[in-house]
Amino acid sequence: MARFCEVDAKHTNATFRRYIHRALDALGASDREIAGYTLRSIEDGRVRIDELSDLTCADFQRVRADLPDLHLTNADYGKLKQRGSAVAKAIAGAIDGYMWSNRIYVSRGQDPVRLASTLVHEVNHVLNRSEVGYYDDLPTSAFLHEYRAFHAERLFDAASWAGTDLVDYVITEYELDRSKIPASVLAHPLTPALLPTETAWRKRAVELDEDEPADCTP
Repeated sequence: MARFCEVDAKHTNATFRRYIHRALDALGASDREIAGYTLRSIEDGRVRIDELSDLTCADFQRVRADLPDLHLTNADYGKLKQRGSAVAKAIAGAIDGYMWSNRIYVSRGQDPVRLASTLVHEVNHVLNRSEVGYYDDLPTSAFLHEYRAFHAERLFDAASWAGTDLVDYVITEYELDRSKIPASVLAHPLTPALLPTETAWRKRAVELDEDEPADCTP
């Protein structure tokens, strides 16, 4: 029985499946509430997980827009799945994870606990439909969505975040203009929904998500 659903089930290999399984084992071994709910969400197929080389055309175009410094082109999309792809490595060097709708993509090379944290982070984004809300009121909306997702990571792996000012971390990591984020938000940045419970998923109607057509023709 499959423990997770892939975005592109036709392009898979045992090494990647073992990679994800080790992270799922790390979630299962944790006594943290968020770990259990995240694991259940993955195993129930609430989200689909794949590596960055399996980006859909539409998601690749979004990554292009989000990572302009990589200077990706349409022609690069055809190179993603090539063995040892320099394009895939470049994207993975810039981000650990990416999501759109209920599709989660992760980079290779993360240790099991780090990858488990990435899954906690991205599942939280899916739960909150961050691909939409993230851009509502920049930079405040981006700050809120990232703060919540990193807070979820900290709930799972508190040791890695010990001594970190999460507000400063998010602002610095995403190069956000602090002066444009209301003081009230900085003082109380945590917003729902945090735990991917059954109740929260019922409110998050993934099946209603719409995807725009995309063209990756060179």
